[in-house]
Amino acid sequence: MALKRKPSTINAPPTTGERGITVWVQQPSVALTLVCAAVFVGAVDLTIVTAVLPKIMVDLSVSIDTELHRASWIITGYLLAYTISMTFTGRLSDLYGRRAAYLICLTIFTVGSIVVAVAPALEEVVLGRVVQALGAGALVPISMALVSDLFPPERRPAALGVIAAVDTAGWMVGHVYGGALMRVFDDWRLLFWLNVPFGLIALALTWLALRRVVVSRAVGSFDWRGAVLISLSLTAFNIGMGAGAELGQTDFYGDRPGPPPYALPLTLASFVGLAAFIWVERRVRDPLLDLALFRQRAAVAASIVNVLIGFVLALAIANVPLFINTRLGLLYPTDPDILRRAAWETGLVLSALTLALALLAWPGGRLAGRFGERLPALIGLALATIGYLAMSSWQSDTDYWTMVVGLTLAGCGIGMALAPTASAIITAAGPDRRGAASALVIILRLIGMTAGVSTLTLWGVQRQDALRRAADPTMLMDFDRARMFLIDVAAQVVGETFLFAVAACALALAAAIWLPGRTFREAPE
Repeated sequence: MALKRKPSTINAPPTTGERGITVWVQQPSVALTLVCAAVFVGAVDLTIVTAVLPKIMVDLSVSIDTELHRASWIITGYLLAYTISMTFTGRLSDLYGRRAAYLICLTIFTVGSIVVAVAPALEEVVLGRVVQALGAGALVPISMALVSDLFPPERRPAALGVIAAVDTAGWMVGHVYGGALMRVFDDWRLLFWLNVPFGLIALALTWLALRRVVVSRAVGSFDWRGAVLISLSLTAFNIGMGAGAELGQTDFYGDRPGPPPYALPLTLASFVGLAAFIWVERRVRDPLLDLALFRQRAAVAASIVNVLIGFVLALAIANVPLFINTRLGLLYPTDPDILRRAAWETGLVLSALTLALALLAWPGGRLAGRFGERLPALIGLALATIGYLAMSSWQSDTDYWTMVVGLTLAGCGIGMALAPTASAIITAAGPDRRGAASALVIILRLIGMTAGVSTLTLWGVQRQDALRRAADPTMLMDFDRARMFLIDVAAQVVGETFLFAVAACALALAAAIWLPGRTFREAPE
């Protein structure tokens, strides 16, 4: 497809009047830092509410006993809007320019934060969260496409690795950040008011950083039919597959009622929607996602690896809190502070995964820029396989240091693979499709994460139920023996679940063999 563009750059010689911060802020590395700051805040807000949801419900007179399903839309609505916004805003940035799209989305996020901060009732909080997410979700693919424009091919994977690390770290520390601020200020509205000055400062600095970037616009029209179909498909998939979480929450100590009745129909509807999306994309003149991308072996391999990365990442994020909370809750059932202690210890242990992932994402990108995407992806996935294999051997008495070793190996491996797998897809798409391709990278990971959480809950609950029913009934009548038995069961189920991650890493390793090697080729413009 033809493209009206000049090479995007912010390295053009400054004019005579440009001095000081204006010149400094227009360096590519500074522009990368600024867009990463906005991506981080948007990702933090994805999970920040988990720490303050009870306080929001109390302040807005929402019953925790009977109206939790309504309040849960504060989280679910954000996640759905976050995902859906990625499906079309990346392509919009291809058509209308990265700078305008980025600044508009940052403005939307800031406005949404104000709506939440002043919300008088639950419905307004949900509305504000949806508005927030429409801006925050869009920032990720637009930022990835933007740095792909600004950096040359050999430096692009490293820049993409930084964005991937910042985005992942943001939503993994959101609950800790929210909990810390609530402990100090005890005001959930403050969390959202803090986004406003940040958003205004980021808008000013980003405008300065990008104002000399040559605006690139692809020729074509926006595929609204494709955008609606893929949005509906992803919504149905997230709600349908996410229904497993309800099963996990309702059955831990009680009877297993099975998934809610809407789970299977919505999951099937998501596949019907996907089929309709593919049918439309093959026939429309300017598709939202050019399916010709999947004729390239590197793009197919990278897509498979991205889904599997999301899958294994979700298993670690969900399993660690489950295991630690279960063990501490059963060991210290009368301790009134045990939930706070469990949250703190879970955050510390999971930080091994988060920090390792963030620290290795940039070196993984550097290696990809120098040696091609295949080498760092293979090394990273091999490390992740070893890490998850070590985690599958956790026992009821496994200490935190042992957990940290496995999580660190897994985090290092996943971190190394993030940038190469993103770079392979974005490079294969070509410059006129970078926005859409960047969105595809994140969506594939989110799909993998949804499947990972669903696998954990749907399979894990049934496995736990079977082990519990096979126990000697007389043993369960003794409280001390029963609780140690339940800890053993939790450890066994968690360990077996990590074997799913080992298998997924092995599949990803096989797919990564088809990623590009040392020769780096940019798709033709």
